[in-house]
Amino acid sequence: MIYELRTYTLHPGKAPEFIQHAGGIAMPIRGERYGKLAGYWSTDVGTLNQVLHLWAYDDMAHRTRARAELGKNERWNAEYVPKILPLLRKQENTILIPADFKPVEPSAQGHGVYEFRTYRLYPGKVSDWMATFKSGLAAREKYSKLFGLWSSDVGELNRVAHLWGYTDLNHRAQVRKDSLADPVWKETVGKLAQFMQLMENKLLVPTEFSPLR
Repeated sequence: MIYELRTYTLHPGKAPEFIQHAGGIAMPIRGERYGKLAGYWSTDVGTLNQVLHLWAYDDMAHRTRARAELGKNERWNAEYVPKILPLLRKQENTILIPADFKPVEPSAQGHGVYEFRTYRLYPGKVSDWMATFKSGLAAREKYSKLFGLWSSDVGELNRVAHLWGYTDLNHRAQVRKDSLADPVWKETVGKLAQFMQLMENKLLVPTEFSPLR
């Protein structure tokens, strides 16, 4: 299984219109015939005016075939694409490989906020980071659930990404406080730092049609 994270930067104020078209037009056309939707969000904290959507494919061949077939869909090209192109400023995508010890959650409800954290590691340190993270994960998940853990395969390399869910921003703040006070997780975080060059995060609000919401 592979995942494709697509990040679209929109003109200011256009995210609600884009999401309306995505939910009302794109999703009925796509269904699960062109890849399976794992999550769909807009940014609330971090880089604003962005939507992120995460798609699952069996492998790269499946993705290539699905993208080619979608590009030939007449309704997609006539009803959806013309509406969203004027809203876009930038498109980015990354192919992500899920960690073998942490399956990606297929769906969930009751999480008003998701945090997507990406770390740029020193070259060759992804496996070391993953092993260290795994050693402390049980302690961290006492406070909130990890919904996905990946390393990058195409796009910016030497990256890891993880997705957490929270009830709201206050819940996130409390979890961050409690987890960083946990001695096992605190020790794990200290060990992870040696592998990392850069840390970034975005707080995301799920759309109504997101499997993770």
